[in-house]
Amino acid sequence: MPKTIRVLLTGYEAAPFYKRGGLGDVLGSLPKALIQIGIDARVVIPCYEEIRKNLSAKRIGKFKIHFGEKEEEIGIYRNAGTPRVYFLSNSSNLSYLNTRGRNKKIEQFAFFDLAVVHFVTWLSKQRQWNPSVIHCNDWHTGLIPLILRNKTKLPIPTLLTIHNLSYQGFGSLKVLDLLHIKDEDAKEIKRGMKVTEINILGEGILHASSVSTVSKTYAREITDEKNEGPIYAYVKKREETLGRSRAIVGILNGIDYDVWSPQNDSAIFHTYNVANWQSGKEKNKKKMLNSLDLEPRLTFCFIGRMASQKGLDILVRVTKHIVNNNANLIILGSGAPNIEKSIRKLVARYSSHMRVEFAYNEDFAHKLYASSDFIIIPSRFEPCGLIQMIAMSYGTIPIASRTGGLKDSIKNNRNGFLFENGSVLSLKKAIKRAVKRFHDEARYGKMVVNAMNTDFSWKRSARLYKKLYQNMLLQHNVTH
Repeated sequence: MPKTIRVLLTGYEAAPFYKRGGLGDVLGSLPKALIQIGIDARVVIPCYEEIRKNLSAKRIGKFKIHFGEKEEEIGIYRNAGTPRVYFLSNSSNLSYLNTRGRNKKIEQFAFFDLAVVHFVTWLSKQRQWNPSVIHCNDWHTGLIPLILRNKTKLPIPTLLTIHNLSYQGFGSLKVLDLLHIKDEDAKEIKRGMKVTEINILGEGILHASSVSTVSKTYAREITDEKNEGPIYAYVKKREETLGRSRAIVGILNGIDYDVWSPQNDSAIFHTYNVANWQSGKEKNKKKMLNSLDLEPRLTFCFIGRMASQKGLDILVRVTKHIVNNNANLIILGSGAPNIEKSIRKLVARYSSHMRVEFAYNEDFAHKLYASSDFIIIPSRFEPCGLIQMIAMSYGTIPIASRTGGLKDSIKNNRNGFLFENGSVLSLKKAIKRAVKRFHDEARYGKMVVNAMNTDFSWKRSARLYKKLYQNMLLQHNVTH
């Protein structure tokens, strides 16, 4: 095992350069935490046009790859700060995230995965830096373990972290032809239906040295035999090959307190901390409600994507209950048109108690965390969830489904409220408990302090990742 573990993390996004979801936060903050405990952590992501416009990075090199019938040039850019972040540029395949068509997106990330593998060789030759572990994230990087095994002689162990099983990367076997990989080198393929011939995440699960996900409960949910989803076959096959203990490890995500702390947050109206939270939240709430032309009353919020996973239909069905408790409801997010339509109807009906912004507005999100009393998180499933952690940092109490990382991070009745997943009745009861607690000043104050004092920094999770990397390297040395 090397004295210093060198980890190359890769995914489709990384804050602050490009962020569309929780993965962006993770790849923006986990590497910093790993560096603090002695790991040489670096990141590589695509250089989208949106990044290139705002990036003050210098081009440090280039290399070429064969993809399909073409030879393509990849430009390499690097940021000036720490951790080192590399950006792989190619005008045909890596300029835009939102390519049209399922197979186009799969081909795009097959191209990126091939580029990452060749980039590792470039790093080794040009910078004398060899990663001890390549840490892949979600289906977008799920082909790296397969490509690495087939295209190079670099015996580097790979970790695949699953952030959300909803997105698996189904597509045509044409992707293997473009990579010049034989069908028999993949583990599970189904010729015929072009849209489901290959499952990229599934291949990643079968080929990666180790697999993790972002909470212990979600790891159990994934490996539960009751799971009827298409991914279970891959999990089961991995278990049969390597044993259940090496199937999937659950490590809870953390948050970056340099970004998400009311004490030093320049985006909120008034900064505050756990010692003066009451006056701080009161000032923020007053400003926020005034700006939205809402009465000064108990305030609930929702922040997130408007997708079926997030349980907005459940929130819609309890809105009347919230309003009847003389409370405000503020919603921030966008997504499925049918969900947005139902939200618009509610706002029209309860215009004196509701406001909604159909967008993801980072500045407004900060203000909403600081100004709300409670945040409702009715997710049907939630691999980890960062929203509840961020909310607690700001003293905003989560009311959340008893699932995945929500269950792992919220202690019911101590720093938040949990309700039974998918149950409107259970959510109504949780809201009733929350309202009662809010009007009990001493007990509510204790809950806010508990929430703000809960440590969701990356320190513990980074140590668990370090231990996982060490175990991977020990196992790798045994088998090679």
